[in-house]
Amino acid sequence: MRALTVRFPWSAAIAHGTKRTENRPKPIPPAHLGTTILIHAGLAEDDNALPAETVRAWPRHYGAIIAVADLASCHQAARPRCCAPWGFPQTDAGTLWHWQLDNVRTLPHPPRPVRGQLGLWTVDDDVLAAVRRQVEIPQDVTA
Repeated sequence: MRALTVRFPWSAAIAHGTKRTENRPKPIPPAHLGTTILIHAGLAEDDNALPAETVRAWPRHYGAIIAVADLASCHQAARPRCCAPWGFPQTDAGTLWHWQLDNVRTLPHPPRPVRGQLGLWTVDDDVLAAVRRQVEIPQDVTA
């Protein structure tokens, strides 16, 4: 099963808030569109991402799988702005893609920490088993 590493507090906004748009420099690979993925809270933090009072309310997890979500759709960001408040607008610096997440399920007990990677990456079988003990994932989804 694939995972996507997202920095805190964006990862917490997906797992515990209403963030359903993930901003990425590339579109979802076609083979993964419509699949279920794991949301991995990265080790890095974006201190200026959200107001401190919002962030304080969310659990801080680093290096852990914290949620499961479906990759529902993907589109190129537009100007002036689409997918507010979470989707960033297109900039002159380069193309930006909005990965739309659906059916987000938060893990009550994130499994042992794992090292994330850029882009979509494959989790180990033991991590997937720990996730499956907490949330329902279709049986045809494998590592």
